[in-house]
Amino acid sequence: MALTAKILNRSEFRNYPRELKEDLQGFAWYKLIRGLKNYDFNFTNPFSWCSTSIFNSYLTCLKKYYKQINIKKDLMQKLLSEMESFPGINSATSLSRSIKQYIEEDAD
Repeated sequence: MALTAKILNRSEFRNYPRELKEDLQGFAWYKLIRGLKNYDFNFTNPFSWCSTSIFNSYLTCLKKYYKQINIKKDLMQKLLSEMESFPGINSATSLSRSIKQYIEEDAD
């Protein structure tokens, strides 16, 4: 458990929210336990195997996270373009402003 927390303090993972870090740790623990059946006990450095497995599980989980974020962003952009195509809705409405703000926050 300490190893998963230590790897989360690396610069690659430092600026993520606490909830996402907890999910990353849980996913890493799950992958470690599940991967023990494939562990070869003839390895000379089990620490390396564990840390590599944890790091790779973090990357896998983050790929899924960013895929979901990009899908949300694309849907919001489609919704905004459909809203602007209707004659009664202009880009000054509060809904369209909040959608634009959401899209710009994800771009940062």
